[in-house]
Amino acid sequence: MRAVRLASVAVTAAVLLGGATACGNDSKSSDAKSGDAKAGDAVAAALGGDPQAALAASALVMQKAGNGKVTMTAPDGSTHTAGNGVADWKDPGKTSVDMTGDMDTKKMRIRVVGTDVYLGGGDAEAAALGGKHWIKLSSPNEMGASILLMSQMVNPVVQLTLAAGSKPAKVGQETLDGVQTTHVRATEDASAMVAGLSGLTPEQRQAVQKSLEAEGKKITVDLWLNAKQELVQFQEYGDKNGEHDAVTVKYTGLGTAAKIEVPAAGDLGAETDILKLLG
Repeated sequence: MRAVRLASVAVTAAVLLGGATACGNDSKSSDAKSGDAKAGDAVAAALGGDPQAALAASALVMQKAGNGKVTMTAPDGSTHTAGNGVADWKDPGKTSVDMTGDMDTKKMRIRVVGTDVYLGGGDAEAAALGGKHWIKLSSPNEMGASILLMSQMVNPVVQLTLAAGSKPAKVGQETLDGVQTTHVRATEDASAMVAGLSGLTPEQRQAVQKSLEAEGKKITVDLWLNAKQELVQFQEYGDKNGEHDAVTVKYTGLGTAAKIEVPAAGDLGAETDILKLLG
């Protein structure tokens, strides 16, 4: 199932980020000039042709931006499903998203704040839920867990840090949506990624391994950086189905996204009404 595989990739990236996000926190605690100098050094190295330095520089830039607009497309059989909205990754340990996307055969608004997952948000949902607009999904709920993990996938700092540690290579200069970009590629070994995970039950670890390897033993990640070292797009795909099956995430409006709020407690319906919500 495509969604489960995406969730597995997301949790892998989030766990492997570990020490790198801690370094990001340290840079925040130092003065701004020192942080800018470090970023400048990284950018200079990146322009010199070191793809690992380019990704590290971009991670600093994206961490500083903290939020942005996000568009995700993913193949689903012969069609492509899509979601768009905003994401906030200021806090390395707390990614929040507010997106509208395809869920089964209907459009659904998905909101994640930290580790809390909500579905709904519109008038149609209120009609189905007796006037309430949202349902909060329990963490043990399979759907809730998948959405939570997928929300981590859109965190650009996670993606950049994971790719930087996977022997990235520069593909070349490319024009993307009218913008000149540097294209960098990294290939990540699925089994090595799973081996680096912690805090999973044996059943969860087995599910992650199976999900990641459903499309191959290797996962390819392509990233496009603009002249400001911002990540403007990334794609990922397995070696079985190849590039035609890539998931694509695009970033725009960096640093301009509105705060993602927790739905009011009084506007939450019962989780047992999930089937009414999904129609």
